[in-house]
Amino acid sequence: MTPPAATALRQEHVPAPRLTASAIRDALGSGRHLLVQGAMGLHVSDGLAGKVAAARSARFVTAGTVSAVGKTPEMLRRELRRSFEAAPGGFVGVNLMAAILKEDFTDLARVAIEEGASFVVQGAGISREIVRWCRESGTPFAGIVSSGRLAAMYEKWGADFLVAEGAEAGGHIGDIGHGLEVLLDEVLAATSLPVVAAGGIDAADVPALLARGAAGVQLASRFIASRDGDAHRAFKEMHLGRTDDDVVVIKSCVKGMAARAVRNPFTEALARGESFPPRSKAWFFGKEGYRGRRKACIECLSAEVCLCRQSEFRESFCITDALLRAAIQGDVENGLFYTGQSVTRIPERTFEELPTVQEIVDAMDVRVSAVAAAAG
Repeated sequence: MTPPAATALRQEHVPAPRLTASAIRDALGSGRHLLVQGAMGLHVSDGLAGKVAAARSARFVTAGTVSAVGKTPEMLRRELRRSFEAAPGGFVGVNLMAAILKEDFTDLARVAIEEGASFVVQGAGISREIVRWCRESGTPFAGIVSSGRLAAMYEKWGADFLVAEGAEAGGHIGDIGHGLEVLLDEVLAATSLPVVAAGGIDAADVPALLARGAAGVQLASRFIASRDGDAHRAFKEMHLGRTDDDVVVIKSCVKGMAARAVRNPFTEALARGESFPPRSKAWFFGKEGYRGRRKACIECLSAEVCLCRQSEFRESFCITDALLRAAIQGDVENGLFYTGQSVTRIPERTFEELPTVQEIVDAMDVRVSAVAAAAG
C-alpha cells in the first residue's frame, strides 16, 4: 500500500486533530491525562467514539476509538465521519486487528489514513507495515503491547504512544497471568513513549495507575454501560449486575487465544466442546455479502489464524456470527459478549439507570480531583 499524502484527504470534512506523542506530553505538562475509549470489537464503538471524543473534562483529554473490525471500507468511512461530526476538534482514532485478512487490513488502514483519523491503534498480532504507513502519512500510531520487549520494538519502529493491556481486559487477553500493574511497570521501564494503561479498569483504579506513571487510561466496559452508542440494549444489559461467577475465559477461534466474556449459554456450549460453523451474514451485509464474499464464511480472519476455518468448520466457532448476534441483535443466548473484569464493578443494575458518556467522564473528574486534593 502506498499511503495517501496529507493533501489527498477528501474535502467533505475536516480531519480530526493528531494525537501525537508531542500532543500527549503537552497535555501531561498542563496537568491533564488521556482518557481513551477502547474499540471493543464489532460495531460496539459505533455511535460511542464521537461522544467520548466530544466529552468535556477538567482532568482528561478524551479520545474515542472506532473499531474497523467487521466493517467494509465504506462502513468505516461513514462511522469516522459521523464521529468527526459529533466531536469537532476532538480526537477520534481507529483500531485495526493485524489478525484480519491482509486485503481487508490494507484497505481499512487506507481509509483511516485518508479520512484523517487522530491515530491508528493496532493489536491482535503485529504488523510493521502499518507503522510505516502511518509514519509516512503523518498519522500517529499506537501499539497495544503485552510486554516490555514489544514496547521497545514499537518505539524503535516509530510509534507515538503505547497501550499496555493487562490480562484483566475483555476479549483476547494474551498472557492470562500478566496483570496490568506488573505489565505497566514493565512497559514503562522499557520505553520513553507515553503509555496508556488498559484492561479491567474501573474509576477507582485510575488515580493509582496515573501515579505509577501512566499517561492515561483506556476504558471499554464502562463506556459500553452507558446510554450512548449503537450497541443493542440487551448487549448493555448483559454487563449489569455481574459477579465474578458471571465472567468466564474462553478459548477463542483466533489462534486459540484466551478471551474474557460474560458467561451465557453460548460460552457454556463452547466449554462443552460444541462447535458453531458460520451461517449466512446476508441479514447484516446484504445479498452481496462482505466485500463480495457471499458464503457463510466471509474469511474475516487470515486462514492461518482461524481455528474454525482450519478445521473445515468442524471445530471452534465463527467469531463474526457470535459478535454480530451480541452487539447488533442482542441475542443473549447465542451471542458472544466480550467484557473486561471491571464489569463486576459497574454499579448500575438496570438500563434506565445507565449514565451518559459525559456523566461517566464527570465522575472520573471528581474521583481524580478528590485523590489529588487529599494528597495535598
